[in-house]
Amino acid sequence: MENLEKVELVREKCNVSYEEARNALEACDYDVLDAIVMLEQANKVTERMPKPIEAPEADSEPEAEYEAEPEAASEPTEPKTTKAGRAWKSFCAKCKELFGSGMETTFVAERNGERFIAVPLLVLVFGLLLWGATIWLLIIGLFFGFRYRIEGTGKAVAGVNEAMDKAADAAEDIKQNVA
Repeated sequence: MENLEKVELVREKCNVSYEEARNALEACDYDVLDAIVMLEQANKVTERMPKPIEAPEADSEPEAEYEAEPEAASEPTEPKTTKAGRAWKSFCAKCKELFGSGMETTFVAERNGERFIAVPLLVLVFGLLLWGATIWLLIIGLFFGFRYRIEGTGKAVAGVNEAMDKAADAAEDIKQNVA
């Protein structure tokens, strides 16, 4: 099929101008289906008038009848989603929320009242998951006078900070008992 025939085909199918059909085809390397899809996504496809049916040859000419074309949906409808699709969307939304919280909440390590390091909590979580020595470094840090806390909003932050204070106090007690 020549390019001119493709332009004509896209123009007829989508009821667009020759220029729009040609531009769509050029953008899609003259792939007719991709060009039609591109025009549909750009909302350039307009509803066409039904094509008249040729009346059979007869002595009198009856009025032209029109063939019914499938009706294009005038309003875009939401695609139907399955239970798995809804579950996946819900999971992704929760992950996005958790990721945002992890970036807003900060893990702080202090020594002698001075801030030694402050990183997003998500960085610490990835460090714990990807590198097993991270937990040991945090525990050893307790014996060198480090105290850890979490800065951010949320109910869990206060409880976690209390637990980390208790762990730091226990490490301090152990250090004094050994010395």
